[in-house]
Amino acid sequence: MEKRLRQKFVLVAMLSVAAALALILVVINVVNYQSVCRMADDRIEAIVENGGSFPSVFGADEARVDQEETSDASVVILEELSAAYIETSGLFDRSFDLDKRVADIMDKEAPYDTRYFTVTVDDDGAIVGVDVNHVAATTAQDACTYALQVSVSGAKHGFYGAYRYRVVDADEGSLCVFVNCSRELSNFETFLGASVAIGVGAWLLVLVLVVIFSRIAVRPIVESYRKQQRFITDASHEIKTPLAVIAAANDVLEIEAGESEWTQSIAAQVTRLKSLTERLVFLARMDEGVTQFEKTDLDLSELAEYASEPFCAVAESRGKKLVRDLESGLHVQGDISALSQVVELLLDNATRYASDGSEIELALKKRSRGGVTLQVSNAVDAMPEGDLKRLFDRFYRADTSRNSQTGGSGVGLSVAQAIVEAHGGSIRAQALDAHTICFTVTLP
Repeated sequence: MEKRLRQKFVLVAMLSVAAALALILVVINVVNYQSVCRMADDRIEAIVENGGSFPSVFGADEARVDQEETSDASVVILEELSAAYIETSGLFDRSFDLDKRVADIMDKEAPYDTRYFTVTVDDDGAIVGVDVNHVAATTAQDACTYALQVSVSGAKHGFYGAYRYRVVDADEGSLCVFVNCSRELSNFETFLGASVAIGVGAWLLVLVLVVIFSRIAVRPIVESYRKQQRFITDASHEIKTPLAVIAAANDVLEIEAGESEWTQSIAAQVTRLKSLTERLVFLARMDEGVTQFEKTDLDLSELAEYASEPFCAVAESRGKKLVRDLESGLHVQGDISALSQVVELLLDNATRYASDGSEIELALKKRSRGGVTLQVSNAVDAMPEGDLKRLFDRFYRADTSRNSQTGGSGVGLSVAQAIVEAHGGSIRAQALDAHTICFTVTLP
């Protein structure tokens, strides 16, 4: 049990961590990618607005400055910085827009940092102009090929290889602007790989820590559950002796005074309580992993027919009818007594809670994907509210008053579920309609 709890704890914890890390990585990398696209689009916008070339941030007489002018400019900037520092005395009482000066310098570098080319295509799809003076890795022929393929695709913007492009209307047709983003994309891919590697490493580190500390995390639950199981086992053993004494005394009373409704009631309640204690002990042993089933190849069709035979009379005595539809020759690997108990528990549940005068259907079919399916369906006066999975919870009662009248204990379906899952199968309850419930057992 502790092992299963730890496995579930680790699984849930690591799935949560994986989801959180994946979300963080996706958000970071999407923002990074959008930043690359936005930077390229801003430069394309500047080229488009300037008629196909990057606007110069210098005046015509500022195209070049000699070394002396550069030195003088540097001295002036240093003097301004010093004066600003002295005047503010470290308190920055007066604004010194250093960010704007840095931004201006970056803008002035943009024409030399941006690699781009433009192609003009007329309305007939013919190339009427090519400018590859600002890129070295692409020839005029390649530029024309790129532009024609983009024009044929009909896309107005996007990526073509390492180039971010945009197609705008021009006087002579369409202007295709391509900006080289190979460096930015390379940085993005490097960051993407590094972030994924860091995320995987962090996940593995958390996995190690969770595995190490999972024992501590589940220890209170395990201890509480073990105490509960020990109490159930001890109490069940303690109850067996009084039950045996009561049953023996009841038999003596019937011999001496004859059978009466009172002795019959005592015998029925003793049988019910004995069955309940046996099922509780069985569940406790299943939880502890003590119970071992002797699995052999068995004919489930014959088993279901034999186990269901007594319930034909039981159903009739309770005002219902059992209808069987069993496909013959179906074999499974399992324990004969355990699987017989599953059939008996499902039919006992159906005969107790089915609507008066209704039919109970027991069906056994072969699955198309392999394995077999055992179904028990019956009509009910009112469908249980909420999730039908709760029907398999121990001591769950959908209708307490009805259970007290029918003698249900609330653990039969729990026992059936434990047996089926121990055989590698599954069991579920589903509502076929508003007044019909079906229990389906699937075995490999």
